[in-house]
Amino acid sequence: MTTSYDGASDYKFIPGGTLRGTAKGHDFQLNGLQLFVNAVPNDPRRKIDIEFGPVAGVRFNRTGDVSDSRIAALGELDTAIELGARGSVGMRGVINRTDKLALAVTGVWDVAGAHGSHVISPSVEYSTLAGKRMFLRMAINTEFVGKGYADYYFGINTAGSAASGLSTYNPDGGFASIGGNVLATYSLSGKRTGWSLFGIASYKRLQGDVAVSPIVRDTGSPNQVFASIGLGYTF
Repeated sequence: MTTSYDGASDYKFIPGGTLRGTAKGHDFQLNGLQLFVNAVPNDPRRKIDIEFGPVAGVRFNRTGDVSDSRIAALGELDTAIELGARGSVGMRGVINRTDKLALAVTGVWDVAGAHGSHVISPSVEYSTLAGKRMFLRMAINTEFVGKGYADYYFGINTAGSAASGLSTYNPDGGFASIGGNVLATYSLSGKRTGWSLFGIASYKRLQGDVAVSPIVRDTGSPNQVFASIGLGYTF
């Protein structure tokens, strides 16, 4: 379950998935529409864990139909293809022998000419085993966006104002959101491999020029919630 577009107050259900693994000593993870590959070989014996590698993803924000007629009147947007990098420094064994606390930064830039700008996302992340069957991962996230991003997704020009009835708006970039998320998995087999249940809950509150855009203030909400439940398999 996710908002129908960034800044919306209505929600929709969509299929999705996540993939995490290791290939030849290098970790990779596909979260939604963003793939990260760690170029630093994984070594669970290290107390200090360093990750760095490329990130690639797509952004479909308002590329299809939306339920609010005023936002629909602004027109469909193009798909953004975002490339960049992620780096993190983590410490293992902070509270117990299975946990890790990390500081991470992800930066991506649109290379498809949609918003043509950047999104920088610092985060604090904590993961641990909670018993023999459950794994927990929690994070606090923030986002800083470029002016091009803010203007493309939250700005309204004269033509858009005339079509939608919303006020013209020319936002700057900067601090755009703060929030957190929790991922929990529960092994049905009680082993490292086999089937499991998982759930994800995420909340963020839009900030700055993004939050006071008429797209958010007059038709949507600064409170953005994402939730997912599913079935997983480890092999």
